[in-house]
Amino acid sequence: MLNLKTGILEKNYKIKGMKIKNTHMIQRLNALGVTPGSSVKIKQKCLFRGPCILEINGQNLSIRGCDACHILLEESHD
Repeated sequence: MLNLKTGILEKNYKIKGMKIKNTHMIQRLNALGVTPGSSVKIKQKCLFRGPCILEINGQNLSIRGCDACHILLEESHD
């Protein structure tokens, strides 16, 4: 299964879904534009479950590694 932690840097993806159990975190991510179907590009990944920096809708966003593992991706053919 492809997620933000296993994706390749600078490659375009679409968010397929989120398996995050914390409803407050899902609401926060939705407010920031992290929704199923959104285009995302992984800009930077840190070691040891550190944060990921993403580009979504022209803005950079940092997400904790433990949350990034639960955001499912699919390859975008744009």
